[in-house]
Amino acid sequence: MILLVNDDGIASPGLRALYRALRTHTRNAVLCVAPAVERSGMSQAITIDRGLAAAPRAEPGFFGFAIDGTPTDCTKLALDRICPTPPRLVVSGINDGPNAGRSILYSGTIGAALEAAVEGRAAFAVSRVRGWANQDDAADFAARWAARLIHAPGLSGTLVNLNLPAGPANSWLEPRLARHGLAGFRERYRPQREGVRTSWRLSGTWEASGSDDDVAALTAGHPVFTMLRPDLNAEHPEALVRLLESR
Repeated sequence: MILLVNDDGIASPGLRALYRALRTHTRNAVLCVAPAVERSGMSQAITIDRGLAAAPRAEPGFFGFAIDGTPTDCTKLALDRICPTPPRLVVSGINDGPNAGRSILYSGTIGAALEAAVEGRAAFAVSRVRGWANQDDAADFAARWAARLIHAPGLSGTLVNLNLPAGPANSWLEPRLARHGLAGFRERYRPQREGVRTSWRLSGTWEASGSDDDVAALTAGHPVFTMLRPDLNAEHPEALVRLLESR
C-alpha cells in the first residue's frame, strides 16, 4: 500500500493525477489522506490545541480522507490510525510550485513527507514549477519512479525529493541527483493598502544558484532528485569545540 498526502488539499489536481498514476504504475493500493483545504507553507507544523476530524471522500475513481489539519497531521494520523497496514512508501504531492533550495524549510509538502521519514518510512515528495493545470505527464514520471523506489533497499527514514521543471515532459533534460542548496525563492514583504491600514504581504522571486545544487539543476531544465534525512546534526565547528574545551 502507498500513502498519498499533500499540502494543496484533497481536491488538488496534482494530487488527483498522482493518485491515478500511482495506482497504474505501482500496482499497489493507494490511500489518500490530505488536508481538507490548502495548507501550504506549514512546514512540519502539527495541531495540538484541538482534535482532528477525518471525513471520508468517495468519488468515482477516488477515495481518501480529508483532514481538518496540517499536512504533517495527515501523515501522523494516517500512520497511527488510518492506514490498515504500514505503507511501503509515503508520497507527498504533486505540489504546485518547486520545493528546491530554501523552500524546503517552509514547505508543507516536504513537511508531510519528512514526518514519514521521522517515523522510519521511505518517503517521496514531488513538486513542479508552477503554472501547469494538467499534471498527468508529471504524475506519470513520478509514479514510474515511485514504482522503483518501493523496491529500492536502504530508503527507510529517507526522503527522496523530486522537483520537475516547467514545460511538457518531452522538453525536460535528463534527471539529475543534486545536493540541497539555499538558493531559489528570495522572499520579501511588500506593503499593501487595506482601507486606511497598511499590511505586509510575503512574495518571492526565483533566484538561480551559482553552484551545483538542486536549484541550479532545476533552473537548467532537469528533473532533480535530492536525498534528505530528518537529521539536524552539523559538524562541530573548531571554534565551538575550543570554547567548550576551555571551560
